[in-house]
Amino acid sequence: MKKIFLFLFLFIGLQGFSQEVHKTSPFSASAELTSKYLWRGQEYGEAPTVFPTLGFATGGLSVYATGAYTIDNSWRETDLGVGYTIGDFSVGIVDYFYPTPTGNSDKLFNFKKDETGHLFEGSLSYAPSALPITAMVSTFFYGADKNMEGEQAWSAYAEIGYHYDFSETNILSLALGASLNKSLYNNFETGFSVVNIALKYQTAIPMGDYNLPVSAQYVINPQKEKSYLSFSVYLNI
Repeated sequence: MKKIFLFLFLFIGLQGFSQEVHKTSPFSASAELTSKYLWRGQEYGEAPTVFPTLGFATGGLSVYATGAYTIDNSWRETDLGVGYTIGDFSVGIVDYFYPTPTGNSDKLFNFKKDETGHLFEGSLSYAPSALPITAMVSTFFYGADKNMEGEQAWSAYAEIGYHYDFSETNILSLALGASLNKSLYNNFETGFSVVNIALKYQTAIPMGDYNLPVSAQYVINPQKEKSYLSFSVYLNI
C-alpha cells in the first residue's frame, strides 16, 4: 500500500512538473537588425539600426518596451506601449522617447505639457481574420508633438494594407499611408498628403533546424519625393 501511495505521489508530482515545464510564458524577447530605420515613410538615423523588444501578453492585453539604436549612435529611441485586442479590432497607446547621448540628462520623468520630450500616441487598428487587409488610424495627443506655433499639433496618420500569404513564412504585403493634417510626417508644410507606399516581402532562410526570418522592403514617400530600400533580420526568443 505504501508503494502504491508513493507511486501515486510521484506520478502526480511528475505530472505537475511536466505541465509547468511545458507551460507557455507570457513574456517574449526579440531583436531586429535593419539596414535602414524606416517608419511610416520617414527615415531615422544614418546607419543600420538594432531594435530590441521585451513584451508581455495575456488574453487580449499586450505590453511592451522597444528601443531603436543605430550602430553609429546617430539615433536613439525608447518606446513603451500597451494595447488591447477585441476580435478584429485593437486599440493602443504608445509613449515615444528619444534619449540623448550617454552622460546627458534626459529628464525622463518630466511630463509637463510644454517641457516634456515624450510623445504620446493613441491608435485604432482593424485586421479582419477573414480578409487579407488591415487598416489603422493614429494621432499624437500629448507631449512634444508641437506645430510651428508651439501648440499641440495632433499629428494624425492613417494606413491601409493588403497582404498575400504564399505560406506561413512567405508573405508579400503592400501598405499605403497618409498624413491627415499638417503634421510631423510632412514637416507641417501641407495638409492631407500621402507619405508612405511600402512593398514588403517576408520569408525565412533555413539554417539547420532553425528558420531565420528576414524581410526586404521598398518604400516611397511621395510627399518628400524620396525612396528607400531596406533589409531586416529577426531573432526571437
